[in-house]
Amino acid sequence: MFNLAMLGLFAASSAAPVPTALAAPVDSRAPKKLVQRWTARAADPGTGLPGWTSKAPDIHVHQPANLARIPVAEIDLLRRRAMVAFEALMRQPSLRDVRGTSLQADINISVVPTLDGVRLVAAIFSIRAKSVIAGKPDTVLRDGRYVTPSEEGAVLNVHLNPYDMMARRRVQAEGLWGGGLQVRTGAAYGLYLADRLPDYDPDAEYAWGPRPLALQLQQDRSWYQPGAAGVHPLLVHVSSYSQENDDLRSDRLSPERPVSRLAAAMFMTDWEDVRRRMKAVR
Repeated sequence: MFNLAMLGLFAASSAAPVPTALAAPVDSRAPKKLVQRWTARAADPGTGLPGWTSKAPDIHVHQPANLARIPVAEIDLLRRRAMVAFEALMRQPSLRDVRGTSLQADINISVVPTLDGVRLVAAIFSIRAKSVIAGKPDTVLRDGRYVTPSEEGAVLNVHLNPYDMMARRRVQAEGLWGGGLQVRTGAAYGLYLADRLPDYDPDAEYAWGPRPLALQLQQDRSWYQPGAAGVHPLLVHVSSYSQENDDLRSDRLSPERPVSRLAAAMFMTDWEDVRRRMKAVR
């Protein structure tokens, strides 16, 4: 594995962050307390110590040991497309000027083993959110703000081709929303979008299954090979430990918890617009 930022090959971002959030319909599954807290016209950043936030994601490329290396051009295209998601999420009120929470952003690019042995390159953009605990011995100052590294974190992942999730996790469909398919893993929320969605019939006994989709996605190179056949599949997924996932879904969780902030950002982002702008990156 190597970090591209250390090599100085790429700039951190191709566009300056926009200071305000894009208006978007809120996901129909969003808990009411969460929506009320983070859709206020001037939502305050919350309580607690000011939390450290990545100014740009760290870029990690995991080159295979015994297979062909991922070309630099594919790495750069995936990076620039993932940056669109980073910039869109960081505009959301729940992730701006955070208090009591720190945010670490990363982009991981790797060759993903598939069921049929097909070579597939995938990228995952992630934001890991951790509580910042005043007075805890390992709470430290970083760039004028605070982080508590030992805290367990919640994570929001944006998968550019979610083959691995569909092949190896129990992903269930919940409904259609905003041009995408609402999905879940246990109580954790997700949203799948693509140029063409899989068939979904909420009234059928088996409304939708992820394995047939995985078999298609293992052949999809549309995110990193310009002109390649594919549907530009995107999966957004937010999760903490199981009890917090349950409490969030039942609207019992404080809207200022790390996973609540991530969920609010996911629910309030216009993912169809994000995916459209990702596709426009060349």
